[in-house]
Amino acid sequence: MNKMMFASDLDQTLIYSYRSCSNENVEIQIKPVEWLEDRYISYMTEMALGKLQHLAQELLFVPVTTRTKLQYQRINFSDYGIFCQYAVTSNGGRIFLNGIEDQDWMRQVSDGRKNCLAVEDLINRFNEIRHSSWVHQNSGKLADDLFFYCLIEREKIPVTELAAFKLWARDNNWELSIQGRKLYLVPINVNKKAAVQYIRAKEGIDQLVAAGDSLLDFDMLKTADFAVAPAHGELYSLYLQRTAGLEGIRFTEKNGIKAGEEILSYVAGTLSRSRDVVV
Repeated sequence: MNKMMFASDLDQTLIYSYRSCSNENVEIQIKPVEWLEDRYISYMTEMALGKLQHLAQELLFVPVTTRTKLQYQRINFSDYGIFCQYAVTSNGGRIFLNGIEDQDWMRQVSDGRKNCLAVEDLINRFNEIRHSSWVHQNSGKLADDLFFYCLIEREKIPVTELAAFKLWARDNNWELSIQGRKLYLVPINVNKKAAVQYIRAKEGIDQLVAAGDSLLDFDMLKTADFAVAPAHGELYSLYLQRTAGLEGIRFTEKNGIKAGEEILSYVAGTLSRSRDVVV
């Protein structure tokens, strides 16, 4: 039997903030999956949780997130009987096996940083176009000593200046991505694709299904055997613009939290068809 792995982004792919689903008629169907301080802040529909519970028993489910380890640990999948052997955090910069960080992967990531511009120089250049009119004051943060992010007002972005900075950053082996109200600057060697390929080789995975909504997920989706993305987010915007390279990605019909259900149904169908072929 083929060994299958499901590598999936979390935020806006499988889990959703209350703000992102409060306008949908799903309040009575949602279940909390993340607790912060004194309240629940992220949710899945009851149907999506049921599908994920089943899939996690049938294949290798690997959460692959831009969140740091501490941010990832706020997610309470285990309360619903969903246990993850592996977890990829920090946009691929960290891999955990049964909660213990993979030291070999850590060394590979550290070695790869030598080919990227120093983060101090990158931030200094970014500060030349940064302004309080579109970047929240004191919001810039270096996450896990791996990548930088800040809170922004998307509608006030100086489009021309940021586009030029993005090209400059890429020439210096950094990637810029905007997800919701956050702008990310990530070194090119810290990526989800490489982390997932590392796990795939280590576990002898025959088929990879991947899901994600942003440019930070794009390479992971391109190298998967099957790829699916929600009908919202960066990738969907590029799809609507007929951007080349997205042909191999299947987009859901629904957007918002309901897209999570559709993604998991797609994975379940792919698993079922794979077993039928093997038989």
